[in-house]
Amino acid sequence: MASVYYTFDKDLNLYFLSAPSTLHAKQILQNSQVAVSIADSHQGILSKKRGLQISGEAHQISGTAKIKHVLQPWKSALGVVDPTLTHKVATGKMFKIMPKKIKLFDQELFKVEDGMEPVLEL
Repeated sequence: MASVYYTFDKDLNLYFLSAPSTLHAKQILQNSQVAVSIADSHQGILSKKRGLQISGEAHQISGTAKIKHVLQPWKSALGVVDPTLTHKVATGKMFKIMPKKIKLFDQELFKVEDGMEPVLEL
């Protein structure tokens, strides 16, 4: 389990940076099956909940062109302006999650029982 900062592409893939020495990075290298939960951390405990639950496969990204292609949108989405964070620094640290299922829960939009939220299978 880990909290990461991510970006996504038009195919709904998620991308994040993480040191290869972290437990979750080591576990991804051993078993690519992952589960992801995304929610706004500012949601109040009594407020209507909104978020995503995702299952899929994660892989470490390699290759300068691929890392450069992903790093710029990641930096832009998160407002990272550090000029020292280049593809050279990110090499071996960039991961891609390819969703197989995405469950959308939005208690404001969908008035359904828990467990009956819509699921997109990719």
